[in-house]
Formats: sequence, C-alpha cells, structure tokens
Amino acid sequence: MPDIDQGMTLEERKRKVLAQGALYRLGVIEARTVVRSNLNAESLAKGAFKRIAGAASSVLGGTLSSGASLQSLSPLVIGAMSLMSKRYLRKPLMYGGVITAVAGLAFYLSRRNRDDALDDDEDGSFTQVE
Repeated sequence: MPDIDQGMTLEERKRKVLAQGALYRLGVIEARTVVRSNLNAESLAKGAFKRIAGAASSVLGGTLSSGASLQSLSPLVIGAMSLMSKRYLRKPLMYGGVITAVAGLAFYLSRRNRDDALDDDEDGSFTQVE
C-alpha cells in the first residue's frame, strides 16, 4: 500500500493532521447540535404522536373489518398510557388529541352534510331558492 504522506515534511504532515482534526471536531459539534434539536420535548411528542396515529390507524383499520379484540387493542392502550405518564409529554399530546378530535368531528360533519345533500338531490325533493 503506497504511503499517501510520502514526500511530505514533518511540518506538512502536522498541518494536515491538525486540519483533519479540526474538520472532525466541527463534524462532532454539528452532530451534537442536530441531536439536541431533535431531542426536545416538542419533537419527541411529534414523533410519538405520529407513531401512535400510525398504530391507531392500522389497528382501527383491522378492527373495522374484523372486530376489535383485547389482544389487538392492548399494545395501543399500553403505548398511550406510557406516553401519558411522562410529565413533559402530557400537554403536547393533549393538544394533539384535541386537534385530532376537532379535525375528526369536522370531517364527520362535512361528510354527513354532503351525504344529506346527495340524498336530497336523489329524491328530487331538493329545491333551489332563487
């Protein structure tokens, strides 16, 4: 294996090694910053909420087609209880739950109103006021 530093003086090799060390330290500092920014309570709550929402949709998707059982719902319930027990996650998770409930209610009401309008239109009893 050929030596890359061949032909370099001792001073040149020292400068090269010092420059490589400085680049390495900058990389470590940047990685620390990224990790610290991703480990705050808000980003952890967002990640946990996404995981719970995904688990809930998969469990509820299966239960709507076949029927709910204790075995299928227990991982979701245990995960939710575990997250709610963490004090720093309670408020963001509660806000997420309220926002999700409001969005679900709005979706339900808009869908119900649209279905009612379609039913009225099909019956012919829908009259347009001019």
